[in-house]
Amino acid sequence: MTVRIGAAEVDRVEEQQFPVPLSLLTDETEFIDRRIGLLPAGFLDRSSATFQFFNQSWLIRAGGLTVLVDPCNGNGRERRVPYFDHQTLPWLRRLHAAGAVPESVDVVFCTHLHNDHCGWNTTWAGDRWVPTFPRARYLLAEPEYRRWDPASGHPHPNTHNESVFDECVQPVVEAGLVELITPPHRISPGLSIEAAPGHTEGHALLRLESEGERAYFTGDAFHHPAQVTRPDLHLPGCDDPALAAASRRALVARLHGERAYLFPAHFAAPHYGLIGRDGDEYVFVPAPARGPASPVS
Repeated sequence: MTVRIGAAEVDRVEEQQFPVPLSLLTDETEFIDRRIGLLPAGFLDRSSATFQFFNQSWLIRAGGLTVLVDPCNGNGRERRVPYFDHQTLPWLRRLHAAGAVPESVDVVFCTHLHNDHCGWNTTWAGDRWVPTFPRARYLLAEPEYRRWDPASGHPHPNTHNESVFDECVQPVVEAGLVELITPPHRISPGLSIEAAPGHTEGHALLRLESEGERAYFTGDAFHHPAQVTRPDLHLPGCDDPALAAASRRALVARLHGERAYLFPAHFAAPHYGLIGRDGDEYVFVPAPARGPASPVS
């Protein structure tokens, strides 16, 4: 279903979903009962103590541009995480169902370069990886690019991300399609890229504004609504957990103040929402079926 933010249109392109133990974030029973237990079912399965982790891209049509945010993991990859290893998923068919084909995408933006956010940058062409979106500008934050470029000499503590640069980034560079940017960066009058570091060194987000309405496509700044209330919570794999928490705190306050939509990369249904207040705590408010952002106390 298409969501409208002002005159812009946003569609979700799902790759897959799988369960993740909630204990990786928190095992505080009182907090779970008070804040997580009241959310839609995908955010907590009490019988298994897990939540559903979605891999999804966001397709934005705004100001004459078709922009793809975070093209998931991709097929045929050799990955250490079983859910990402040697997949054969119909993501490209779902992109088409959302109204786009690879040749119609103008901009690809990866919030960061973990495997599940840049995999469909490329596809296998029989003997090599080639760009999936041949007409697109691939926008990458330069600090993030340098963090993963093997030529930079930067260490790679995230072992699950080995070979991702060579398979998903380098072929696009060699094709001349990559534009390294330094946030803040303006794509168009209503679209801009801003820094949101911590989860990775150069993690960034996309901000959309249209006809007075706003939305933030935040990648892995948030993995679960629990982090809206408790920004200190994080899943394994952060480059800098303290910096990630600081980025979350700033984003939560900003989105609440702007009454802006939050579009994360991994939230369960309804997959996006608003930031509200309950007493002295910020809370995630799942979105209604459709419509512009509405006031939240």
